[in-house]
Amino acid sequence: MVSKKKLNLLLTNDDGIDSLGIKILQEKLQDIANIYVLAPASNRSAVSSHIIMDSPLTFVRKGENSFSCSGYPADCVISALRSSIFDNVKFDAVISGINKGSNMGTDCIYSGTVAAARQAVLYGIPGIALSLKSPKGEYCHEGYDFDALANFVKDNIFLLISLYRPDCVISINALSQTSYKGAKFTSLCIRDYKDKIELAKISEDSFESCFRSGTLNTTGKEENEYEAVCHGYIAITRFHAEPVDFVDYKSQNVSFVF
Repeated sequence: MVSKKKLNLLLTNDDGIDSLGIKILQEKLQDIANIYVLAPASNRSAVSSHIIMDSPLTFVRKGENSFSCSGYPADCVISALRSSIFDNVKFDAVISGINKGSNMGTDCIYSGTVAAARQAVLYGIPGIALSLKSPKGEYCHEGYDFDALANFVKDNIFLLISLYRPDCVISINALSQTSYKGAKFTSLCIRDYKDKIELAKISEDSFESCFRSGTLNTTGKEENEYEAVCHGYIAITRFHAEPVDFVDYKSQNVSFVF
């Protein structure tokens, strides 16, 4: 291990404070760290970095150093790190999850789980997102066993935190199973959801829409996270929290018309 000190860890998620993933993670980590929980009061999946700015947030105590929040995952991290709700404790890391469902590649744009880890990194603190893929399918709500991934995090917490660099989000994905072949550093994959919007007429001048997911197609470079997970490994991927320039803007030889 990198260090033997007792860590201060903030746990959050986007599945809600009553989700089994965060409860098992808390149970595993509480023997080796001081655990603080601030998580959404209800499911907030796929909300990305949504924050509430125009109305107060409501916090409800759920236990010692544990609160639910009426807002979103990013709200939880902002509130924990920028208020006195936890008496201004200095956190060593923010851990988000364990999410019910994978968050790979393109998913990281939409995921509230990843957004919470990203918010921590934006504030200069290690942010680790944990996501579990069901063997029954990408969108399945069943078939999750969080113990093995939670044990991996417990056994490697100091090492995982040491992987942090400024502007570096750490995203960990795994298949729900009782053991793993090992852990791999992987590249991001690309997801094509084949989604569509179906419109239904309400009245002459109004419509309602329904989001429909299609058959998910995943591609990527060799040794991407999806391939690693499908082959029984824990995938550890690091990516920038801040937007990254596509090209050097000074190199563009373009004359605009005015």
